[in-house]
Amino acid sequence: MNRIGHFLFFAFYLALAAALWRHVLPQPRLLGAVQPEMLGLVVLAVGLGGHGLIAALSGLAARRGEQARLFQDLAETQEEQRRLEGELNHLKAAILDLRDEPRENVGRVVAEVKVLQSLIGELYNARTAEAAAGTGEPPPQSSQAAKAPDAGIPAAPTEATKIVTGLPLEPDQILDLVRDGLRENGVELALQPIVSLPQRKRRHFECFSRIRSRDGRIIVAEQYIEIAEQNGLITAIDNLLLLRCLQTLRRIRKGNANVSFFLNISPNTLADRGFFREFIGLMTQNADLAPALVFELPQRALRDSDVNLGRDLERLAQMGFRFSLDQVSDLGINVAQLAGAHFRFLKLDASRLLHAARDGLLGGDARQFKRILDSYGIDLIVERIETEPMLLELLDLHIDFGQGYLFGEPRFARSDSNLGAG
Repeated sequence: MNRIGHFLFFAFYLALAAALWRHVLPQPRLLGAVQPEMLGLVVLAVGLGGHGLIAALSGLAARRGEQARLFQDLAETQEEQRRLEGELNHLKAAILDLRDEPRENVGRVVAEVKVLQSLIGELYNARTAEAAAGTGEPPPQSSQAAKAPDAGIPAAPTEATKIVTGLPLEPDQILDLVRDGLRENGVELALQPIVSLPQRKRRHFECFSRIRSRDGRIIVAEQYIEIAEQNGLITAIDNLLLLRCLQTLRRIRKGNANVSFFLNISPNTLADRGFFREFIGLMTQNADLAPALVFELPQRALRDSDVNLGRDLERLAQMGFRFSLDQVSDLGINVAQLAGAHFRFLKLDASRLLHAARDGLLGGDARQFKRILDSYGIDLIVERIETEPMLLELLDLHIDFGQGYLFGEPRFARSDSNLGAG
């Protein structure tokens, strides 16, 4: 009951008591042995008691409604925890199986357990904060929120049109699919080949995330990235993608020792000092994979970096990990500085490179740009190659590697058979 309701109810029984007092008091014969003052007080007391009872019941109903909503939020949180704890229990079981393995292998699995434990804590805190606030608004975006690894997939044809069927999804539907995928351990690894040119042999693979819902629908980052960031779920997706990549690499390295994976590191992840220290710790336990793992860093993150990032990248480089410059918008690149920071690959958009060559932005001889990269030991990868005429024009620039739908779309890493050179 609101304040106006309380006031009206109080006014009613107060008026009733006053009316009895006014009209009954002058007529003693109506009262008999009952004192008029006592009758007025009884009416007033009954009114106050009834008022208090109604107020208590109203407050109890409101509290029960709030409690029910909080229980629902808690149930969702617990469901998300259960799915991630399944991964955690799997890794803990792996620790027991590794008692007779070398010490560094045990440390590697322990590091992965710590990453998942941190991830479970972040998901729980995000959902609990939302429930406690009682507003239904999404929690603030984590500083670890990352750009989707596959944001570089060409706009046409989109990955969504190839995998997701049916009508376009609304934001609420996408959010439900993302949460469903996380609960059901549905963050999966998709790989797109990077081929050597002109032979078109598969030499590397780029890692992309795909989320599979309980009913089998699959969504890609161009659909979910913004919504996942707004709802504090992007860290969970990115961390699980990293673990999927490491697990897949370990599995295939025995039969495909020359295969390398390219994995994006977002600007927000690079800027988060605490998380990046944990990331380096995990990579320390997986240093044996360094020859097969290349980290992609966007140009803008490198341009805005500080001395701490340089030190962190140096630590990774000392373990043997290599770097690739990605999302290049400014072709005025200091190649010597890039090589000094242990970058061994440079990725350029096919259309951007061709326009720059035609407009003379690479100098009088466009192939000179490639020769400078060669002199510093940096390989050029041209992405978003979609047609044969585009490829023929690019081959005149003597590029090293190509990536795009012309050579293969991202596919799930279900077996080792699709990872060999071809």
